[in-house]
Amino acid sequence: MSTSRESLVTALVAARQSRRLMTKFPSAVPLDPDAAYDLQVGLNAAIGRTAIGWKIGCTNPWAQQLTGTDEPFFGRMHEETTFTSPANLSGVALASPIVEPEIAFRIGTDLTPADAPFALPRILEATAALAPAIEVVDCRFEGGWSPTLAETIVDNGVHGCFVFGPWHAEWAGIDRPELQVAVTVNGEPVTDGVGSNALDDPALAVVWLANRVTGRGGTLRAGDVVTTGNIANAAVRAKPGDHAVCDFGSFGRVEATFR
Repeated sequence: MSTSRESLVTALVAARQSRRLMTKFPSAVPLDPDAAYDLQVGLNAAIGRTAIGWKIGCTNPWAQQLTGTDEPFFGRMHEETTFTSPANLSGVALASPIVEPEIAFRIGTDLTPADAPFALPRILEATAALAPAIEVVDCRFEGGWSPTLAETIVDNGVHGCFVFGPWHAEWAGIDRPELQVAVTVNGEPVTDGVGSNALDDPALAVVWLANRVTGRGGTLRAGDVVTTGNIANAAVRAKPGDHAVCDFGSFGRVEATFR
């Protein structure tokens, strides 16, 4: 890793720890997606947290438009910033959080490079459980929510924290694309969403992730949690004191309070 690229990782670590925003990446440090993922590995090593799974971003058309990309991206999720609903997020350093209702998968068997490429039947076979979830994403760059794809990837896919609801081991009868969610903040409706907003079927997001990660030599491990991207129809910004609820009906309810 070059010195200039190392400095980007150092600045991002400092921004996360101080809740301060950092300047945009200089154009003199060009990054293609694979180089950005290499820096993401460096960021997560510097943070020193325990990985428990993966987040997928930009599986939703309007989210891709926001980031200026036509493909998803991924980041890692960590034990230290993963919570059971209802969650009090007072210990999480957040600068500009957005609440994302998502559908999470628990992987039941390893998905390795030797097994690739993957298609939907293999991913469904490897799925141990599904759960309703909230991913809180957080942009740490000046200028608001306008990071480039490279900046988004390096900043661990702008992952802030993860809150999960009840796990469903008997999930075969759940119609993933048709799952509905209603989002409220402080009791007021703010948006809704549907499972098909995530690449038409959240399981297809896991297909994408498995192929992308194994293509880089990585493995999705048994027990890993994968959250498959925002299914809301609009961005839901949060501020200190807000109480957000994502109600998926019979699938479950997920709550988070910001401090």
